[in-house]
Amino acid sequence: MKKTMFGMVATIAMALAGSQPSLQAQENHSIEGTWDVSVTVVDCQSGALIRKVRSLQMYSHDGSFTETANTFLRGSSLGSWTRVEADLYTPTYWFFRYNPDGTFKSLAEGSNKVELSSDGTGFSATGTITDFDASGKQISVGCVTQTAERRTSLKDE
Repeated sequence: MKKTMFGMVATIAMALAGSQPSLQAQENHSIEGTWDVSVTVVDCQSGALIRKVRSLQMYSHDGSFTETANTFLRGSSLGSWTRVEADLYTPTYWFFRYNPDGTFKSLAEGSNKVELSSDGTGFSATGTITDFDASGKQISVGCVTQTAERRTSLKDE
């Protein structure tokens, strides 16, 4: 009887283990991690292209968000993110913009809606970037789209 019970328990355990996603798949099915992101900013009314940049974004387990972009006209982003539901996240972040001579231009606030892909290897996002002058007066709003791939090593390219 003990052998029969042990056999049943072992069979059930193997069946359950086989139906569970791998540990790596579970870890990758979260926004947490580092992402290689293509960012497009357009005028919200006309749709005219304002700029395209490439950024690296990091979503940390504690809800913090950091980003850097491939342009010297802005600083690194700092902010936070929240999980809204299964594959939907909302990061909010801020960064400084600079004039070509290096002087302060504006403080930008980004707010996005990020949807993680079903396999956890990419995401798409939409949102806005609002710029404020030194006195805090709103000076512009751009609409943003992003596509991203999870970055795990330089070999990913």
